[in-house]
Amino acid sequence: MRLKYRIPLMIIAIMLVITVFIGSSYSLWKVTDTQTTANVIKTGCFEISFQEESASINLTNTYPMPDAKGLKTVPYIFTLTNTCDIDANYTVYLNVLSDKTREGSTPLADTYIKYSLAEEKASLAVANSLESAKLSEATNNSTDLGNFTYENNKSITTSYALKTGSLKGRTGDSPTGDSVTYNLRLWIDDTATKDIAGQTFEAAISTVATTKPNTPAS
Repeated sequence: MRLKYRIPLMIIAIMLVITVFIGSSYSLWKVTDTQTTANVIKTGCFEISFQEESASINLTNTYPMPDAKGLKTVPYIFTLTNTCDIDANYTVYLNVLSDKTREGSTPLADTYIKYSLAEEKASLAVANSLESAKLSEATNNSTDLGNFTYENNKSITTSYALKTGSLKGRTGDSPTGDSVTYNLRLWIDDTATKDIAGQTFEAAISTVATTKPNTPAS
């Protein structure tokens, strides 16, 4: 074999020996460790309780009144409490109801309804027009409203978002997280005329809670 062919073959042989040596050395010095405990993702508890603190509002034989008097009517009182670990956002809705079994009755137009929803500890209650809080037309099957159903074939005709807020979850040895108590007042605006005689307005409070963004589960 000519010399010019022997030299490349020798170079190739030397490279193969070096490659084998490096590979065997790497395998001798390579150390592999594995995780001894599993990774765990655990969801936290998430729930908001709704507690009625008073009887519902019943304005039988009521009449139009100025805001100053409406703000002094007997309120409907309810408390929202975060009973779990995860912080929560909430929305308080007033759902206007229709009664399919009640014949011959005329519903009172929402435009005549005034409301006040204030925290119990608030020093000042404010009168608001109900339609100023209008959210959307809704039914009992609305996913946004949590699929609420009511007795006696009553259904939601319109829903109003009255208030939004947040409640921190429980920490440490505390049995619950934050809570808030609201006073709701409803009355007929004094701009209403005698044409509303015999008409009825019926509504119910509901709440929808969602988890706050970036809230770690414990």
